[in-house]
Amino acid sequence: MTPPGLDGGRIRLDDIRGCFEGAVPAVIATCAADGTPNVTYLSRVQLVDGERVALSNQFFSKTARNLAENPSASVLLVDPLTYDQYRLTMAYERTERRGAVFERLRADVDTLAALEGMQDVFRLRAADIYRVVDVERVLAAVHRGDRPDPLPAVPAAIASPVSATAIAELSGRIARCADLDTLVALTVGSLDELFGYEHSLLLLLDEEGRHLYTIASRGYPDEGVGSEVAVGEGIIGMAAARARSLRIGNVRQMAKYSRSVRRSFEDRGELGPGLEIPVPGLPDAESRLAVPAMAFGNLVGVLVVESRRQIAFTPDDEAALSVVAALVANAVELERARSRAADPGAAPAGVLAAPAPAPSLATHVRFFAVDGSTFLDGDYLIKGVAGRILWSLLDQYQRDGRMAFTNREVRLDPSLDLPAYRDNLESRLILLKRRLDEREAPIRIEKCGRGRFRLLVDGALRLEGAGPDPI
Repeated sequence: MTPPGLDGGRIRLDDIRGCFEGAVPAVIATCAADGTPNVTYLSRVQLVDGERVALSNQFFSKTARNLAENPSASVLLVDPLTYDQYRLTMAYERTERRGAVFERLRADVDTLAALEGMQDVFRLRAADIYRVVDVERVLAAVHRGDRPDPLPAVPAAIASPVSATAIAELSGRIARCADLDTLVALTVGSLDELFGYEHSLLLLLDEEGRHLYTIASRGYPDEGVGSEVAVGEGIIGMAAARARSLRIGNVRQMAKYSRSVRRSFEDRGELGPGLEIPVPGLPDAESRLAVPAMAFGNLVGVLVVESRRQIAFTPDDEAALSVVAALVANAVELERARSRAADPGAAPAGVLAAPAPAPSLATHVRFFAVDGSTFLDGDYLIKGVAGRILWSLLDQYQRDGRMAFTNREVRLDPSLDLPAYRDNLESRLILLKRRLDEREAPIRIEKCGRGRFRLLVDGALRLEGAGPDPI
């Protein structure tokens, strides 16, 4: 394919859409009335329409002064897949501080800020709208054949995930799910099988609406079930807080730029040292897309896909994942409602533990009531509501020999302090079951009917309720 501009034809903004993905920071040049130039990096340049672009305005005091005197600018863009450079000659039109363009640009800047935990500082002040007068391809100083090999193009199967057949198949699979455990496993599995997303996470919102917890994953060495992300923290947490999809195509390059901005703030004494937010998932991820899963206007969770390729996800991926996330969110809420409505009463009487097995080394379970942190033989297992549920079940097993339980009696257990509305009990039981299975623990949870489950314990137990602070 001939790069735009090489055939002598006029270059349109639509021809260089890849330059607006934010993978490589753009450069803007302005000039004062006396001819003094000013050059600085831009956080984001966003395509508005066929004639206009929007530039992120965060700390461009010198640029703003220059534009007041001379309302023209030049921006250098780089295509991340071919390394071709394009110069945009532009005329300043207006500044927007609200509206659709501003909100889209703010979401992009928030994504960049989330990479370095700078959400409270690295904020979009305004969106500057420019009319593009001319687009010129800048020829490289070296021959095209001497330039580095371009980045590999995104495979067509990944670049064009939207398929009516795939969506229909996923919808049918979800409709056939008999319980929440099957649903969450099917979701990440189908993302791989039907859409080609090899690495994905499904996180659900906790009871207090402050954290997201991983309920299922695909394509990672460790499932990471039970790991948490605070709402508003990182790309995943920001997608939840904003209830908007966040997409980034060059994680490492953007993190490098974000760190340079952080250093400039620290040098001016405007930002403390802080802590870097670890990115969950692939350590070498280049592309990440986080999509909020909404149902009935409420946030249910976040669906995340990752790739080692740059610019792996496009607006089409974002649209496809938004449909999937909505299907999953509504299915989760429906299954929760069905489970609460069908909750049986007490467990069948007389279901007690089997006779004690031959003497063996007892499993040491240590529990911290302050936050529900639970350890098996000194190794961390889980915390929070799921940890408190496990402790309550093990206490009844040890004290009364109980093995069979119902969701309803667990839901009414006063020691768990579950909220009266949206207690997420089913999700927590699935989380606990998956975590125990992942650790190959001698304690297991087995479903034995709608709203019923059984606790299975191999060997003896030694329960220890620890002090106020977890180790």
